Amino acid sequence: MRICAVIAVIALLVVPVAAQRHMEFVGAPVLDPIPPNCSDWHELHPNFCVVDHQDAYEDNGDGIVSVCDVIILAGVRYHIDWAGPTYWLVPTVPGDEHWVEPIEPTGGDPTGEIWHEVYPVFCQEWEVTGWDDNGDGILSECDYVTLTDGITYHIEEIGLNIEITEEPSPTEQSTWGKIKSMFGF
Repeated sequence: MRICAVIAVIALLVVPVAAQRHMEFVGAPVLDPIPPNCSDWHELHPNFCVVDHQDAYEDNGDGIVSVCDVIILAGVRYHIDWAGPTYWLVPTVPGDEHWVEPIEPTGGDPTGEIWHEVYPVFCQEWEVTGWDDNGDGILSECDYVTLTDGITYHIEEIGLNIEITEEPSPTEQSTWGKIKSMFGF
C-alpha cells in the first residue's frame, strides 16, 4: 500500500506546469493605463502571431498593467508574471528582425543592458553595445541600437509585453482529502 502512495505522490509532482505565454499589446507605453476590455493581444511565444481578445482585467490596485494582475483572454484567466516593454528591432542591413525585452531595464541609456529575445529565437540573449538616440533623451521608437552581433537595428515599435501563466481551475475543497484518504493519509 505504501508503494502505491509513493507512486501517487510522484504522479502529482510530475503534472505538467502550465506553459508561460508572452503577449504584446502593440503601441502601448510600459506604464500606460490598462488596455480596455475588447483589446487584442498578440502572442510572441510560444505561438507567434496568435491574437487573443481581452474579456476582462483585474488590477492589483496600482492602476497599471503589472505583476500579480489577472487578465482574462478568450475566456481563460491568466496571472501576469512580468510586465514591461517589447522592442521590435529591424536591422539596417539585410538580416532578421528581432522582438526583444530587457531583462532589467535601466530606464535610461540601454548600453550594457541584456535583452532577451522572444522571437524568432526564443531565449537568445543580446547585449546592447551602442545607442543612437533620436533626440528625445529616452529609449524610444526611431532610436537605433547596436547589439553584440555588431549590427545596428532601428526600433520600429515599442509594445507592452506581459508574461502570463494560466491560473489553475478551482477544485472542490474536499477533492484532495478524498485522494489522501484512498492511500491512508
